[in-house]
This record gives sequence, structure tokens and C-alpha cells, in this order.
Amino acid sequence: MIKFNLISLSCIASLVLLFSPSSLLADEIPTASTLPKIDESLLREAATSVQRAVNYFTDNQNEDGSWCGHPAITGLVCMALYNSHSKLNPQIRRDAVEKGRQYIIKFIQKDGSIWMAGMENEYPNYTTAICISTLAIINNPSDEQILRNGRKFLIDSQLDEDNKENPTSKDNPSYGGIGYGKSGSGTPDLSNTQWALEALYLTDYLDREPKAKNPDDAKKTDLAWGNAVMFLSRLQHVPESNDQVWVVKDKNDPSYGGFVYKPDESKADEKFELKGLRSYGSMSYAGLKSMIYARLKKDDPRVKAAVEWASKNYTLDQNPGMGAEGHYYYLVTFAKAHAVFGDEVIITPEGGKHRWRTDMIKKLLELQKGKGEWYNDKHGRWMESVPELVTAYSLMAMESALGPYLSE
Repeated sequence: MIKFNLISLSCIASLVLLFSPSSLLADEIPTASTLPKIDESLLREAATSVQRAVNYFTDNQNEDGSWCGHPAITGLVCMALYNSHSKLNPQIRRDAVEKGRQYIIKFIQKDGSIWMAGMENEYPNYTTAICISTLAIINNPSDEQILRNGRKFLIDSQLDEDNKENPTSKDNPSYGGIGYGKSGSGTPDLSNTQWALEALYLTDYLDREPKAKNPDDAKKTDLAWGNAVMFLSRLQHVPESNDQVWVVKDKNDPSYGGFVYKPDESKADEKFELKGLRSYGSMSYAGLKSMIYARLKKDDPRVKAAVEWASKNYTLDQNPGMGAEGHYYYLVTFAKAHAVFGDEVIITPEGGKHRWRTDMIKKLLELQKGKGEWYNDKHGRWMESVPELVTAYSLMAMESALGPYLSE
């Protein structure tokens, strides 16, 4: 979930294949020939949809290279554009991405963070994570030191015993998490943590041979991942791995296996005035995806429980537990998680079989607006009335669903 100040959004009137098309848990890299066949007419519609979204972005880029005058939204748009593989006027798309990249690097700070320092209501960790992910995907060789510095900033912002501003012990439920504020300020939450882990995953190679500059860097990275798994486990309703008093113990409880937003907060409780911390869609997929990045195996009880929760709550019509709120954030997180997990068919408890790629493509085609954009016309919470943001989410979700089909 994100928030920005209104000044930075003055332009507004009101991986996605982040990595490779492969699954991190699959036994082999999927190709269009090994994936379930998608109807050719649907693929053509999807290609047209992608091009319309690309055109929407290239037609609405600001002179300074940004979208909405903000590096985080600009980063999300650049990710979507870069991975779109759109065939029409590819140079226009490439030029737009490069202009966006140049805009992003204007906000690099001395400590390696990338954000609008000095502005009110800005979020260093969130913006840095997205910008680092964007630069890693674009993969301009001249950005390597920027990636190293941003990576270090994010790891240093993780709450642990060595956090300079907020040293945290392992018995604290926030241990291993990352919040909105830099240097450990602010209570960590799963949304910010999953963005940071995405950035750390994309740049992990920088701390490994042959890129590693210091042998201790890999050890520090492994420790950060281990700490992150501890934080994730304490947000999931699995009593064997979560020592918090609120965790449900009944496997038949609707929350079992799912995730909450913070160690002491679930947006689903806030919405429905429920007692206890209840699981909901976008955070449950954020948790699953993050555990996959941390290289937990498919047979890990935490992964299995999250996958079971997802199968019981399979839908693209809403954000389970939140309704229309955060619907598009849910869609992109759903798509990324399924793309890296590797299962092509989701079997629901009643025996229904759902090909998630086809379902996602159809849903996004249904929701796309007249100029090629998407936005949440049912609920604007978490800025989902902003077409630049929501179109970036949607295009990345479409790209994750299309996978290898995009490059054919």
C-alpha cells in the first residue's frame, strides 16, 4: 500500500516479468511451448491491450521524464514499459524508459537511498526499493554502484540488533522487517518489506561471486534474508512458525495460512471491525511471493499453508477480505506470486480448476478503460484512482500472466 503527498501528485486530476519468465520454484524454465496453450484470439487481444497501455504511458510522460512527478510511480511505469515487449514503435518505448531512468537518478541521496528528500510525507524505503528494482531491470552498466548503494541502504534499514537508529531484538515481532521510514524508523509492514525484498532479490548477484567486493557481503545478505523470513513468519497464521498470541490455531479458520499487514494490524480488521488479525488477499500473496524470493521450498509448511489459503480464496473480482479496496495492488501481487511459484492450474477446494494466466488476462481486458489505462472506479483507497499507478500495476500483471508468450 502506498501514500504520497498531494504536491508530488500535482499532475493527477483526481516481476510482470520483473525477473525472467522462469519460476523460482519450477524444475525447468517454462516456454510458450511448455506452458498451457492460450487461445490465439485471446493472445491477440492481450497484445493489443499491452500496446494501448504502452501508448497511454508514452503519450502522457512529463517533459522531465516522470509520470506524476514522483520517482516511485515513474519507476513502476518504467518497469512495465521495459517488460512489455510491445512491437509498435519500440524506440519510442525505449526512449521513454531512458527518460524515466534519468529522472529517477536525480533523486539519489548520499546514503544511497533514492527518494524526494526534503518533501513532506515521503517514504524513503518504499521509493528506494522501487527505484532500485527499476534500475536493476533496466540493467544499465553505469548504474551498478547506484544499485550497490541502494541495496546497502535497504539492508541497513532492516530492523535487527545492528540497526543503528533502532536496534531490535529477536523477540520483537518487528524484527527482520522494513517500514516506510529510513534507518529503522516506523513500524515495519509487509507491503514495504515485500518491495524491499524484491529489490534485494533483483540485486542479490552483487553480493555473490564473481561480483562480490567483500566476502562478508554474502554472509550479511544471507543473514538479512534469514531475518526477513522470521518477520514474514510472524505475519502468517501458521502457529508452528508464528509465536504471536493472535495467530489462529484451527486449520479450518478462514485466516489460516494467510498473512496480515503488520505484527499488530490487519487492514481487514479495520474494514470489517473484526476481532483478531485477519488474513487478506494482497498481503497473503505478498507474503507468499516474499517467501519464494527467500528460497523457501514448495514443501515448506509455511509455503504450503499460504498456497492452500490462496486456493481457498481464489478470485480476481476483488481483493479477498478487502473487497474493492486495493484491488489492483492485489492483482499485480497475485500475478507475480503465481508466476514465480510455478503452478499453472489452481485447484480450489470444491475441485474447480483455474488457469490463472487466462483468468488474469481476461479480467484485465475486462477492466481496461477507453484510453488504454486502468484505474479503480469503485474505491480510490491507496491511490487506486490514479491511472498512472494503476496502469503500471495492471500492465505488470498482464506481463506476468503472458510470460513467455510476450516475446513470441
